[in-house]
Amino acid sequence: MTVRVPRHCPRRLSLTVALALATLAGCGLHNPHPIGSFERGAYYSERGNNLEAVAALETFVRQNPTDSLAAEAQFLKAETYLQMKEYPLAAVEYQILRKDYPTSPLVVDADYREGVAYLQQVGSVARDVTGAHEARLHFVSFLERYPDSAHSEEVLGHLQAISDIMVEKRLGQARVYGQLGRYEAVALVLDDMIRYEAGSSLLDQVIWQRAQVAERLDDQATAATMYRRLVDEYPDTKLADRARNALGSLDDAAVADS
Repeated sequence: MTVRVPRHCPRRLSLTVALALATLAGCGLHNPHPIGSFERGAYYSERGNNLEAVAALETFVRQNPTDSLAAEAQFLKAETYLQMKEYPLAAVEYQILRKDYPTSPLVVDADYREGVAYLQQVGSVARDVTGAHEARLHFVSFLERYPDSAHSEEVLGHLQAISDIMVEKRLGQARVYGQLGRYEAVALVLDDMIRYEAGSSLLDQVIWQRAQVAERLDDQATAATMYRRLVDEYPDTKLADRARNALGSLDDAAVADS
């Protein structure tokens, strides 16, 4: 059965209506497991019937809050929302698991996946990156609380990705200032990134641009410092080769001026 929701309905209301219809239609979807059972929700989830899965899992958790499978059902419900790209709803469901089932072995996984839900809310760099801020705060807190978690390596990867998102966003701002000839403002933006986004995989590009801006501002000392940092920290990159040439030019200019 196909569930259709009027287009004029608000998004949250549309989802609520769809879930209700999915529950009513459940008997016609050939699920062999009884209504109100965990197995019914798992059956739908395994087959990608996400709306039906959420409705069935919600029914199970509501009717069996102390069942040994309640935390697993809650986690599967959150995972299903994540699969549906309903990221705010997924984050809330993970929070509910951590609050209602604090002794469950799924608590750490739910905590990690909550951060993933925040990160998945981030769309184009040109748009709002509030989700990236939320995800960073959540992941940093996660590492503090669970330093030996099996998710630690993944979290570090997510933190680097978040830092890259922030750098790309700020580089866009720097380009605008550069087009306006406001090179002092460009320098401030780049300095801010160097200070606070040290984990970014794009940091070498930031350092190179800072050196270039320093030359535009006739700040040879800062330019040389940035070029040397590229050579020392990123020795095998093309930017390091360019930095070595730039340092040679700065040295030649200094000799000519002496």
